[in-house]
Amino acid sequence: MSLASLTSKDAHNRIKKRRLIGWILIYLLLIILFVFAVLWQARRVDTLNFANGTIQLATSKIKYTVGDKISFTIKNGLSEPITFLNSCPSEPFYTYSWTNNAWQRIHDTAKASACNNEPKQWTIKAGGTFSMSFSKWPNLFKKPGIYRIVGLANNYTALPFVDFQVVAKPVPIQTQTQIIIQKIITPIYVTAPSTDGGGD
Repeated sequence: MSLASLTSKDAHNRIKKRRLIGWILIYLLLIILFVFAVLWQARRVDTLNFANGTIQLATSKIKYTVGDKISFTIKNGLSEPITFLNSCPSEPFYTYSWTNNAWQRIHDTAKASACNNEPKQWTIKAGGTFSMSFSKWPNLFKKPGIYRIVGLANNYTALPFVDFQVVAKPVPIQTQTQIIIQKIITPIYVTAPSTDGGGD
């Protein structure tokens, strides 16, 4: 083997190594650019930032009777509008019943006509309130018990909820009217002439 052939092999190997290193650097540069573009786009979308403040969910009462109209109010204490999806004909929000020492999810479905002309979502401006009742879902709270409704809003990490109780209707006490007839004896006083027998 001649010295010239060794040097040409070495030169060829060096060229191969340079090409390989060059391709590796090009791919690394492309990967870095891709990762940078994804992070820049994610920062532009900014889905990780949530609004500051709180959302309050409350019912009109804490104790209802079976058959009562149950309504709720959402108060947006955030610094920006918040959106809730309207899931009609399903019940609004997640609804639970305390059964066997655990919260069990319950459902009811409204009539299809009840959802006509309703928006697909409710938007509540910052500092605003929104009220609604469960009158379209009459079977949701038809049994006595403890219930919970949980709201789920966009761009809000917490889950506002409220608990309330539904009690059975009181059983009316049946009263019977008795007619009591009493004889009342009224004494009558009559002045009788005196029978004095004394004469002249």
